[in-house]
Amino acid sequence: MFAMPPTTTTPGKMDARKELRLHREDEARIRAAAAATGLQEADFIRQAALLRAQEVEQRLALSILPQDTFDAFRAAIDAQGKVIPGLARAAAGSKGLLTDAG
Repeated sequence: MFAMPPTTTTPGKMDARKELRLHREDEARIRAAAAATGLQEADFIRQAALLRAQEVEQRLALSILPQDTFDAFRAAIDAQGKVIPGLARAAAGSKGLLTDAG
């Protein structure tokens, strides 16, 4: 039996519905694949859609730069910073208002 990669599902009651139109051949492929994995068709489709959503989310969170651009970026973040008086005063004035999420 085949297994699908794990997906992050939302706990709780499922109350949203989606309908989709398929070619008969696609429906047959999905039915066969769902049966091969031991899943109901709706569960198979939901897991496949969630897996694809995770792939898209991961791609959106990833930045790919050409090597020379990355080297310039790294040099910029490694460079010694400089104090900008107005910004330093604003940051000091906001102390305690903001917290680091990390």
